[in-house]
Amino acid sequence: MFDTSKVGQSFPPFHIEVERCKIQELALAIGDENPIYTSREAAQAAGYRDIPLFPTAPTIFNFWGNTQLNEQLRSTGLEIERILHGEEEYEYLAPIYPGDKLTGTTTIASGKSRRGKDGSGMDIVTLETRYSNQDQQEVLVARTMVIVRIQAS
Repeated sequence: MFDTSKVGQSFPPFHIEVERCKIQELALAIGDENPIYTSREAAQAAGYRDIPLFPTAPTIFNFWGNTQLNEQLRSTGLEIERILHGEEEYEYLAPIYPGDKLTGTTTIASGKSRRGKDGSGMDIVTLETRYSNQDQQEVLVARTMVIVRIQAS
């Protein structure tokens, strides 16, 4: 059962530098042929200052930058071995470009438990990570919903 007293708990900030090659690699990996993600000239012709951050790139920020997230979640009592990815949402507040140095702070935004008649169930937890750039400008809010499967006793 999710401990709702953990809602509002924030974890220590983490840092990540946005790398041009990672944006380009992601575009290639998913087969997006839009040249704004691989060519600075094409991006500038489209009105960007530089190659923009790929829209779904923040998903991998937790892997590149927030390497302690699993342990942080475990410290709240969540069984990370039972986590399923539920949903991802991004709110872009300003453009993000190669060379930007981001600081992210993750907070448990909400949490609830659902139980079935057989005793099985799930905890549904939403994490919110707010990112600021090197100028302390807030540029992104990422929300991730995870589902933790609970087996019947």
